[in-house]
This record gives sequence, C-alpha cells and structure tokens, in this order.
Amino acid sequence: MDVEILSVEVNKGIVYFYCNDVSDENLRRLERMRDDAAEEEVVFSFDTHDPKAFQILRAWLHNQKITKGSATWGEALQSVVGTITVLPKKFREWN
Repeated sequence: MDVEILSVEVNKGIVYFYCNDVSDENLRRLERMRDDAAEEEVVFSFDTHDPKAFQILRAWLHNQKITKGSATWGEALQSVVGTITVLPKKFREWN
C-alpha cells in the first residue's frame, strides 16, 4: 500500500507507522469527493517479537535508500518519516 509516513512510534517491541494513504485508489476517491482535507490515516504495526515480522521490517528498512548510513534502529526509523513508500498491507491495523 502506498503511504506517506507521518510518524513512527516504538512501544514494548512493536513498531507503529502512522501514515496517510496516498494510493491511486484513495486519491481518485478524494478527487471524486473534492475533499482534500479528508486524507485517510492508516496505522501499520510490526511486532519485533515475531521473527517473521521482524525479518520483514528489517528487510524493508534495509531497502530504503534514506536509511543508508543510519547507525542505530532509532535513526533508521526516524529517517523514513516524511517519505512516500510502500508498506505491506498484511501489517495494517484495521480499527
């Protein structure tokens, strides 16, 4: 899913990405509604205690050009804030 990352939070080993949905489908819907202020905010969570989720998060961070040169996980996570990227729908929270 195409998203713009607004912020990142780490809480008890779970990494939360707070994002705006910038997928073509959502942008077309906003255009039909003619309402630019109604961007859909979505949340993705990666539980780093789960080895598979941790591996996916690690690979995703490694593939982001902006994280190159980051010395710590915190630096890498903060460097993606403000970027437009693709996050796996599997990790989206549906509230």
